[in-house]
Amino acid sequence: TKRYNIKQFFFKIIRFPFVLGVLLLLLRGGFQPIPINLSDAYFSKTIIVNDVTVNPNWNLGQSILKNKTNFDGNPYKKHSQEKVDEFIKIINQENDSSTYVLNSKNPNIVFILLESWSADNIESLGGLNGITPYFKALEKEGLLFTNFYSNGWTSDQAMSSIFSSFPVFPYVSIINQTDKARKLPCLTKSLIKNGYHSSFFFGGQLTYGNIKGYLLSQGFDIVKDENQYKHLPSGRLGVHDEYMFDQFKKELNSLPQPFMSTLFTISSHSPFDFPGVHTLSFNSKEDKYVNSVAYTDKCLGDFIASVKNDDWYANTLFVILADHSHNSPRNWRVAQKERFKIPMLWFGEVLKPNYKGSKWDKLSSHIDITPTILEQLGQDNTSYKFGRNILNKQRQVFVPYVFHRGHGLISNQGYYAFSEDYNKVFELEASDSTQMKLIKEQTEMYFQV
Repeated sequence: TKRYNIKQFFFKIIRFPFVLGVLLLLLRGGFQPIPINLSDAYFSKTIIVNDVTVNPNWNLGQSILKNKTNFDGNPYKKHSQEKVDEFIKIINQENDSSTYVLNSKNPNIVFILLESWSADNIESLGGLNGITPYFKALEKEGLLFTNFYSNGWTSDQAMSSIFSSFPVFPYVSIINQTDKARKLPCLTKSLIKNGYHSSFFFGGQLTYGNIKGYLLSQGFDIVKDENQYKHLPSGRLGVHDEYMFDQFKKELNSLPQPFMSTLFTISSHSPFDFPGVHTLSFNSKEDKYVNSVAYTDKCLGDFIASVKNDDWYANTLFVILADHSHNSPRNWRVAQKERFKIPMLWFGEVLKPNYKGSKWDKLSSHIDITPTILEQLGQDNTSYKFGRNILNKQRQVFVPYVFHRGHGLISNQGYYAFSEDYNKVFELEASDSTQMKLIKEQTEMYFQV
């Protein structure tokens, strides 16, 4: 009996971690790289249908966890409302001198979101030589934005900044706040009034950061990820870019016009397991990343060459940009503005001839894209309160950005970055002490708004 009790005791000891492991695996949803979240439950463009698929108790718990830092009110409130209102007047000051660069008011719009492309990969932006020759070739026929930044440091943050013109805040991502995200304006909602069809294609998992949930709630007509492309050659995180670009061409040829369609690349994301050889070396720990960018660059060039004879091409604006930046062989500090500088190129036959091969140096960021496109199309953009028309040279522009547990603001006079983790200033750059004080206050007021 004693021996039997000992066996039972050891069996219970062994069983406990096994059962615990199984429970944790079930909570996570399996062995896939990204744990289950709201996007796994979302499948319909109809919001109420998606809502009833979500466990209400789980949803309540998630809401509490994601908003706990704001229970005591606005954590960024440091100035009087009167002072903030004066700052808002400066931001919203109207002085229209818009430049119009398109020869079509109803073009197809193709977004190519390049995973983690830093400006350091682009020679024309002061980057390293020889990484992106195909992008460089496209510049000769496009409009390059030379002073362009991401507002965040993750892909989910980029989606709401690009399509909804909504800035990023530390600790929370708006697209994970489903009740708030669905109330945001969105480029798809604006374009649908003019009969646009919308679609989004990705070779990885759109469950990351609830991107799929956001896209469906914003009315995208087609949303596809790796679940629809399991037959294509893949790496650890998803379908290699060369195969997704080929698939994207097929998808575009099947869409009704006019359309707004997006391809989000993946091969320049860690672990950088793209097919092919590594030919570039900068004696840096980022060499694998740099080579992955070079791989995607060739895929991009091949794709553009392959679609030039397709019937939709002549009336299409290509917006080629990064979702966010990445550390490069130059090793910028985590909050330096250079760490957030990314490429954006407008390309296509719909560009007026005098803007092909030109550059636009006005300060701008993700949140300015949608208002700018709508202005070019002659459509209303007043519901996008945070973004500005990049192609209006007289408009005052600020670039808010967020790093890990910190925030910053870039202006034409300088920039400021504050770490909430360390409760200290990480970056402060301006011409003199007066400007330093001003940019600090502007940053505080921007995030208080």
